[in-house]
Amino acid sequence: MTRLASLVLAASLLVASAVAALAQAPGAAAAPPPLPAGVERPLEVRMSVRVLNVTRIQEVQSEAGALVEFTQRWVDPTQRFDRVEAGAERIDWVGDEAEARLARIWNPGVAIENQIGRPRAQTTALSIFHDGRVTLIRRVDADLRVDLGMGAFPFDHQSIALRFSSARHPASDVVLVTTELDRGFSTIERNLSVTNWLAGSIAFRNETFFGWNAQPYARLVAVATVDRSWPRYILRLFVPFFALMSLSLFILWAPDSVISQKDRAPMIFSSLLALAALSFTFESSFPGSISLNSPVASMISLGYFYLPLVLLIDLMLSQTGSRLARRYPALLPEIKRNVRVTAPLLFFGLCILLVLVSGDDAARLY
Repeated sequence: MTRLASLVLAASLLVASAVAALAQAPGAAAAPPPLPAGVERPLEVRMSVRVLNVTRIQEVQSEAGALVEFTQRWVDPTQRFDRVEAGAERIDWVGDEAEARLARIWNPGVAIENQIGRPRAQTTALSIFHDGRVTLIRRVDADLRVDLGMGAFPFDHQSIALRFSSARHPASDVVLVTTELDRGFSTIERNLSVTNWLAGSIAFRNETFFGWNAQPYARLVAVATVDRSWPRYILRLFVPFFALMSLSLFILWAPDSVISQKDRAPMIFSSLLALAALSFTFESSFPGSISLNSPVASMISLGYFYLPLVLLIDLMLSQTGSRLARRYPALLPEIKRNVRVTAPLLFFGLCILLVLVSGDDAARLY
């Protein structure tokens, strides 16, 4: 029995040593420090967000690339120190030193929920004040999963939402807030790297979601808006489209001496083919402009209906030998004089209405 007890004791010591070595390994995940004592619950983490750059916007994939700097501030009484002895009001750490210091103190572990994969670059700065105030600044260059739409293209604006949350603590322990002072520090850079987009504003809203343990967690959403520079699309989108649609004016207004009746149908069918080619050109140049529900796609669909309708109207009003034309010789010319004005006006008016209605719908979504 003595020998058996010695073997059991030796095995227990060996297992304990292996567990301790595994816990001290560089890749081992250490448990985060507990919440600081002496602070009223829930602990408030104040946040401000600065969007320093937007590098790409892809509406079809609903992705955006951005350089974001978010600042977290909280109070931890356990981090107080004697400023006279330290010779400074605060102590600063940057980079790896900041990460090493963070591993030894409590921090909320705030992360961007809708971040795709690992960031391309990340910088950390940490400051601890003598009275226990802690300021953590993270600068992240990453891709984001965002809700984008083209319901008002090219007169649209997009909202790039940054969803911040702390998965470590429920809302009863930690809440993310933003004060008037924090909102004053929250900005979006005026000059963006992404082309054909202009910087807008940044706003905040608070949300609550339930975690895996059915406890409510706090979420802070920072929404940065960017506006599309629509004047740059006039020559590339609307001028070719309306130039092609202007063929209907020649069909309705040109006399037979200029365009004969036998040439009108081939001209319309050639225009339909040109309209199809134009839609493929738009889709390749502006992904999503035709495949998604945009005003440009609606106008092109309307053009497929409008051009054959113009040809049909012209053919019907050109039947001078019909019984109706012989009985009422002044009726068909009068109808043609009215239709050649009202038909183009109705078409162009519907195109403008599509743009206005789509813009209103997009505004309601955001």
